[in-house]
Amino acid sequence: MEIDENALPLDEFINLPTTVDFNVINTDRFKLFVKDRPYIRLGTELANEVVVAYINKEYINKVFEELGYDFLDFFPKILSPLDSKSNEVSGITQILNQPALNLSGRNVIIGFVDTGIDYTKNAFKFEDGTTKILGIWDQTIDGDRPETIHYGSVYTSDKINEALKSDNPFSIVPTIDEDGHGTFLASVAASNEKNEYIGAAPKAYIVSVKLRRANQFYIDLYLLDHDNPNLYQSTDYLLGMKFIFDLSEELNLPIVMCIGMGSNQSGHDGNTFLEDYISFASQRAGYAVVAAAGNESNARHHTQGNIVKTGSTDTVSLKNGRGGTSFSMFIFAPAFEKISVSITSPTGEVITRVPFKVGSRFSQKLLFEDTTVSVEYYKDSNMIIFLRFKDTTQGIWDIILYGDAIVTGNYYAWLPITGQIDPSIEFLKPTPEYTIVFPATSVRSITVGAYNSFDGSLFVSSSWGPTRLPRPAPDFVAPGVNVRGIFPTGVGTMTGTSVSAAVAAGAAALLLEWGIIQGHIASMDGSFVRTLLIGGCDRDEGVIYPNNKWGYGRLNLYGTFSTIKES
Repeated sequence: MEIDENALPLDEFINLPTTVDFNVINTDRFKLFVKDRPYIRLGTELANEVVVAYINKEYINKVFEELGYDFLDFFPKILSPLDSKSNEVSGITQILNQPALNLSGRNVIIGFVDTGIDYTKNAFKFEDGTTKILGIWDQTIDGDRPETIHYGSVYTSDKINEALKSDNPFSIVPTIDEDGHGTFLASVAASNEKNEYIGAAPKAYIVSVKLRRANQFYIDLYLLDHDNPNLYQSTDYLLGMKFIFDLSEELNLPIVMCIGMGSNQSGHDGNTFLEDYISFASQRAGYAVVAAAGNESNARHHTQGNIVKTGSTDTVSLKNGRGGTSFSMFIFAPAFEKISVSITSPTGEVITRVPFKVGSRFSQKLLFEDTTVSVEYYKDSNMIIFLRFKDTTQGIWDIILYGDAIVTGNYYAWLPITGQIDPSIEFLKPTPEYTIVFPATSVRSITVGAYNSFDGSLFVSSSWGPTRLPRPAPDFVAPGVNVRGIFPTGVGTMTGTSVSAAVAAGAAALLLEWGIIQGHIASMDGSFVRTLLIGGCDRDEGVIYPNNKWGYGRLNLYGTFSTIKES
């Protein structure tokens, strides 16, 4: 008997293999739109009126067209982890050892939406053996959960404590962190170990969300590696943040979100729903969002240029070092520009100029090669060219940009971030600027790059600013090279800006404890936390700050409190 999908409860509909999600502002117009389309199912609505909706993938392109081709807002983006002696050099140890301040992160939550957490580690227990973790939402395991959550399982601190008392804890709380990235970041920010693996805010509470893997529909859309387990959707990330924020509101505790994932599937200008949500939350007292800048400065995944006038052209060239690979890329320009493209393959085959038309989709299989090339044009706050190259030929690919109607002529191109694309694919003329990843390009995030605390040098891969926003980025750098921490398999080190973000998140938790829990600045929000952390940064003489590499300098929480004392 054929199942009527539209009659299924939402929780069951979401788990169908044919179901995909999208996000949209839940306006009155959209509510009327949905009323006539029973195949659209509305899920969770966030405080800024963004709603995650669910639909059979057969209808997704039809609805996308009917809603006006708003590509960046409609389709989820795919995020991946940004990892490839820290507390001392960041001034955190000095603050933890100040008895007058009495700071350790008490009654502050640090939230992680990541690969999960190994809750059995001693790093995440208090001295009496009870858990520091207030809640875990594992999106990958179907089980008990509140009515407001439509997939996965939620484990409370009581359930975790019950598991910790058991001889077989995973029979009670079966969530695990197969990758280890989420566990490591949580240990760097909030480990309660009494040795060199103590976290920046050892008494802080933790809330963890384990992301489910991205839907195969979107992995295919962006031509990402089917074998890569670390591909996650921005819609699931949004809902994970909401889970953490809601729990902090319920408990009336301040919250620091640590974002250790990123993507290049945006205009790097703060104009996405996830970035809007970050900015919305960061304006509320007791909320701060710390985001990793990315590890893309030397990855050769970004280039930019200028088409001097209407009728002129420019060329973007990229090298594919291994035949048979598939990938996608985005080219962004201000929305008032009109740019079209043609493409020349390594063997000289030409896809002639594809005329620009919003919403148009062109695809062609090359005659003498196995490659299929697709060109799509969209407009929202940007003019967007979405290119897909399937089963590509090895060699140099040229993308010729035609200035159909030019005002400034500036354009920006991004390949997927490291880990989402074959390492042999790169631009021939890359630029390290504008490599800070989404969602660290949010207007109000605390954006953190990485440096080597052992020799004082900038981490070679730490993403450079600026963003396409009118503000400096990164805000500052924190230790991010060979930082010690705890994996599910034991102790170890990790390098990358996700680690530096975890260090900074711990520092932000100590500030929120001082400001809100101890009552010194009850109105402290994310922007104020950022201002205080910037004010305390170490800066070298003869260097102009802020700059695109170091931001306002190197994180020094002790310097922050020294500045507060002086003022």
